[in-house]
Amino acid sequence: MAKIPSSNSPQMNNPNGEPQSMEKLKQASGYIIGAILLALIGYFGWNYLQNSGMKADTVAADKYAAIEAANDELLGQPEGNAEASKKLNSDIDALVAEHGNTVYAWQALMIKSRNAVDANDMKTALAALKKALEIDLKDAGLHSITQLRYATVLLASGDVDAALTQASIDVPVAFEASQQELLGDIYLAKKDNEKAVRAYENAWSLLSKRHEERPFLRLKLENLGISPKPIEPAEQVVDVEAMQQAQLAGTNEINPELEAAIAEMEAAASEDAAQ
Repeated sequence: MAKIPSSNSPQMNNPNGEPQSMEKLKQASGYIIGAILLALIGYFGWNYLQNSGMKADTVAADKYAAIEAANDELLGQPEGNAEASKKLNSDIDALVAEHGNTVYAWQALMIKSRNAVDANDMKTALAALKKALEIDLKDAGLHSITQLRYATVLLASGDVDAALTQASIDVPVAFEASQQELLGDIYLAKKDNEKAVRAYENAWSLLSKRHEERPFLRLKLENLGISPKPIEPAEQVVDVEAMQQAQLAGTNEINPELEAAIAEMEAAASEDAAQ
């Protein structure tokens, strides 16, 4: 994982955005893009596909499951595998050709585009995302994920104007913060710092309402001479200690599933405190 530069660093607080600090931001851009978009895609992952209420296509589902397994195996290889990658893309293309209007085809195309970006093959990534955009899943969330990713890859490929057009299309409220942050990146690439600051501040304001801190967004604002107001973490709704005591009082032992849930909540609380 990329190391987050300290907000107390003189370079990060430089209102003129000196070359060294901006270079660090550029080096981290791949992580920024990946972290945000993978988080979005993860939200609409396998559980969503299985419980979405869309018409089940067992053949497509089986083929997608095989693609997902092959992709996991490929990602587990330190230096990749050209033949395995070629076979994976071929399987994805076959799934799209046979079941092109299903959510399984969409998810497979998202895998193909992500792998292509990782390989710096923007042409393949853009082609896959364009196909994904053409799939009518009647789901605004999935469409917005595709739209924002397409705009991000257009920006990375140097087509700034096309990226701005795509990123400017309306999205559901849940995606507005990511949209505004992406617009800030685009305006920054166009050297329009005033609009970039406005978009970044819009994103920060939306995230503040959700109590969601994004360190890299803070870094972008600080490089433009803006010190955003700290975002307060959300209050912990569940009393973890009370849950533990209640469980112990009833059974004298912790249920493994409950213990895992408690550990996850404690980790999240520790992460919020650290921020």
